[in-house]
Amino acid sequence: MLKPDLKFQQTKNRKENMEKYKLNKKDQEVIDFTQNKLLPIANQVTRFYSHWTKSQEEKDLQKAFLYECRQNNIKLTREVAITQYYKDLAFTEKELDFFIFPEQNKLKLPTGIFIETKANFKDNTGQQELDGRYQLFRYMYSSSHNPDENLKNAEYAIFMNWGSDYDEAQFVNLEPLSIVENKVEAYIELWKAVDQEKTKFAKLYQSKVEPLKINKLNVAGLKELCETEGLSFKSDSKKDELIKILNDAGVFNV
Repeated sequence: MLKPDLKFQQTKNRKENMEKYKLNKKDQEVIDFTQNKLLPIANQVTRFYSHWTKSQEEKDLQKAFLYECRQNNIKLTREVAITQYYKDLAFTEKELDFFIFPEQNKLKLPTGIFIETKANFKDNTGQQELDGRYQLFRYMYSSSHNPDENLKNAEYAIFMNWGSDYDEAQFVNLEPLSIVENKVEAYIELWKAVDQEKTKFAKLYQSKVEPLKINKLNVAGLKELCETEGLSFKSDSKKDELIKILNDAGVFNV
């Protein structure tokens, strides 16, 4: 297993070497729709249904999400069959959780939107959930072979994780007469296929950021962070001293 500081450095290197995508007006329309229409519904469903459950009842959450979307006049369909492909070789047929149609009430999205959902109460944001993203990317690639024009032309996709922010420690040493409330939310990422073959994807939006606590870094990493933040330190400063310098400047996470 990688040490936290080495993992941080490798993640930093990967980010620096990645290509950058530039947002356009159409992308912003989809971001606004995701943030202002879909995320509030996903949070409502998660808060109401997941209240005191902590169970991976993904199908029930999907039904509730479909119900609330239709109550809000969002046009979508559930369990869309998409044949999986390797180049032009067809494999098995699998079901995408949701598809948002481009034609909405008083709004026309640039293209349709794929949605793949997962229920994961072990991860605060859902960013560690790989299966959902991989499925989503596979659906997007395979859709380029689909005879349905809406699916074939769709460029946007959402990965949604039910049940983030579940507080596992809320009952530890809980004082008598305390009133507790289980606050859970959904996590959403919006992706776009940025090449004609649908093999390259850019993340356009995420509803939450998962911070890396600075105490996970080693001395070298802390010094580099101090330099980035423009903070002075002694060359022989120890880890605790560097953390204090950063904390005093209001830096607690990377």
